[in-house]
Amino acid sequence: MIVTLAGHVDHGKTSLVRALSGVNTDRLAEEQNRSLTIDLGFAYIDEGQIGFVDVPGHQKFIHNMVAGVAANQYAMLVIAADDGPMPQSREHLEILRLTGIAAGCVVITKSDRVTAERLRTCEKEIHNLVQHSFLQASPAFVTSTENSESYIALLKHLRAQAEQHANTQLRQPFRLAIDRSFNVKGAGLVITGTAHSGSVTTDEHLFHYPSGQSVRLRGIRTQDQEASTAHSGERCALNIAGLELAEVQRGDWLSATPPAAYKILSIDLQIGSDFPRAVKHWTPVHIYHATHHSQGRIALTPGQQLQPGQTARIDLILDEPIYCHRNDRLVLRDHGLDTTLGGGTVVYAERAVPSRRHEAMRQQHIGAYAHTNPKDCLAALLKVGLTNLQQFRDFWHLSEQDFKTIVSEHTLRHHDDFALREDHWMAYRGALLEQFKASPDQALRENQIPIPIPATFRQALLNELVADDSLTHTGGEYRLSGQTVKLPEHLVTLWDLLEPALAHNQAPSSGDLAKRFNIAQANLERGMNELVKSGLLINVATHRYYLPSQLKDVAKIVQRMAASEPLTVRGFRDETGIGRNVAIEVLEYFDSKGFTRRHGNDRIILNANIFD
Repeated sequence: MIVTLAGHVDHGKTSLVRALSGVNTDRLAEEQNRSLTIDLGFAYIDEGQIGFVDVPGHQKFIHNMVAGVAANQYAMLVIAADDGPMPQSREHLEILRLTGIAAGCVVITKSDRVTAERLRTCEKEIHNLVQHSFLQASPAFVTSTENSESYIALLKHLRAQAEQHANTQLRQPFRLAIDRSFNVKGAGLVITGTAHSGSVTTDEHLFHYPSGQSVRLRGIRTQDQEASTAHSGERCALNIAGLELAEVQRGDWLSATPPAAYKILSIDLQIGSDFPRAVKHWTPVHIYHATHHSQGRIALTPGQQLQPGQTARIDLILDEPIYCHRNDRLVLRDHGLDTTLGGGTVVYAERAVPSRRHEAMRQQHIGAYAHTNPKDCLAALLKVGLTNLQQFRDFWHLSEQDFKTIVSEHTLRHHDDFALREDHWMAYRGALLEQFKASPDQALRENQIPIPIPATFRQALLNELVADDSLTHTGGEYRLSGQTVKLPEHLVTLWDLLEPALAHNQAPSSGDLAKRFNIAQANLERGMNELVKSGLLINVATHRYYLPSQLKDVAKIVQRMAASEPLTVRGFRDETGIGRNVAIEVLEYFDSKGFTRRHGNDRIILNANIFD
């Protein structure tokens, strides 16, 4: 169990840790010279079963205090008997609440310096301070460095709390907030921090944020003991390979899954009751997330203001992206770093500033993620429509087992990272067929289908409709199956002339056909374009038309060639007997439809299904 000591400067937090553990957590020379805790200090007792985090009490180092609280499970609010509650006592208590710590006790230090009457007054002041907080029903322990027996009851209490402590986050993937990094001779890079979730074992691979670099875990120490595994809530020292010291800094993360960074956060923000003013739109703030410190602005609706003590869902527009998950806690301080403004829980996150025209859909997604558990969240997302399952899993930081269990409760159509409920899929299918039925002669290409889903999903839908013979697919165009094309008499006559003339790998140009049939070229092309609309011809290039069946045969040749050798203009020309200029026209047409893609002088098959 990790215990955070919080409280005003010079209230005896470091001395308390030393009395409980025998360790002086003021490790820096400046700290020892000034008798002032600046950075985080750590100590352990009972073979590492209980760890203490000594945080700075001075308001100048409040960011280090926030880092020390992150992911810890128990708090001791330390208050000196001679001073009583002071400004940082109140601010630290508020930060403990905002970061989600729900269990703790009060420790009164320096009791040997005051009279019994002053001690009673101090206890009343503390009672007034902690009422209506998570510490209101917690015990208070009176201690003195002059009396070693004054710590016995406190130690007994902490050991009982450690026995009751149950880790509830082991099934989540591992992640750790980095607070220190240094090189050890003979070992290499070592990073330290508190594990926020999951567990990790030696030789596993992790991802570093913000670099995205994969690293290997070479060794582990937890609670100052050699270990093979590190668990959520533990203080860890990890020996890693794959990064240099210069690439790691405080505020970085290690994660078992590739970390995603977000630029816009929607959070449920509670303004501190002691904050001295209303919060307005575009208020600049400092943002503390575990060991990470960044800046941004609060975005409210026009004219909206938040009063002290008020809670509201707001957007944070960040100066730089941060790595976070659903339910992560943030602490916000004012721009001058004088006062804690408030804190909140991450509800939703986006990687870029959203488009205004998608605001309605965005609000639906925020509403879905506002559910307090991933099961209800996914049900709400699927009700909205198309759902990015990988994004859902990453943001909730789910284990593979939990993710599969939640998804298995739904009947879904999957494609890549996306999923649709079966009823939504059938609705899309019906709407598409109705569109074709409304215009029986209409032919559409895949990219012309007006369905607001990713192209891969549209293609899967079209493939299913072709497979069950609801649609036909010719030359990259789709039309209703069984639909007889009714042509006016003059087009029937023209079709009878053109069909046999175009049944060749190299289709004649419209100019050659005009001469052959003694028809004005402009009139001929006008008629040929009508046949294109009916699906009987395909306009490959200026003055060049193909029969769909003939073009399909040519596409098969291209596909066969690309499977065994580089596809070049020369090779295609020789294989088909098509002239060079026409070969170029046909290949460029294939490029334009996404059937092939050019790489230098060669081509590769991009989508073989287009001419199936």
